Amino acid sequence: LFDGVYPFYPQKRKAAVFDISTIIVIVVFLTFACSFLLIIPGIRGRARLYWTLRVLLSLVVGVAIVVVQFTGDWEIGWVKANTSYKSFSHALVNVDIGLHVGLAGVNVTLKGNPVNQLNETINYNEHFSWSFDANYDQSYNKGLEKGLPRPILYVAE
Repeated sequence: LFDGVYPFYPQKRKAAVFDISTIIVIVVFLTFACSFLLIIPGIRGRARLYWTLRVLLSLVVGVAIVVVQFTGDWEIGWVKANTSYKSFSHALVNVDIGLHVGLAGVNVTLKGNPVNQLNETINYNEHFSWSFDANYDQSYNKGLEKGLPRPILYVAE
């Protein structure tokens, strides 16, 4: 198994190489940019250059914000650590801790190296939402009630 891909088996066929919603957002903003470029000859003097820079920079910033909102990934990071697995326990486990931060929330992944340690399977993937209709404190408290491992709660805190 290499990063979730089995090397000796045929791969699933993909319908598209790129995400369709991202392509739609980019096409809409390119349409706005092209329509503005058609309007530019009507602007006189130095104002033409200032308006061009101002509008095109605004469109680039806008498309970046909208694409990040649709993709959900803003920043991704992984770290290997030797850490305690449960609270009030001195037993250490070797794990990979992953963090995916997006505009809608944070996704924390905990995977053991090897997966089976301390007579348990260490393979967790938890999402903590912080969108407008979600309550981050409530999702954190649900994680406490479920008894999530200490590294996930520490990162989420």
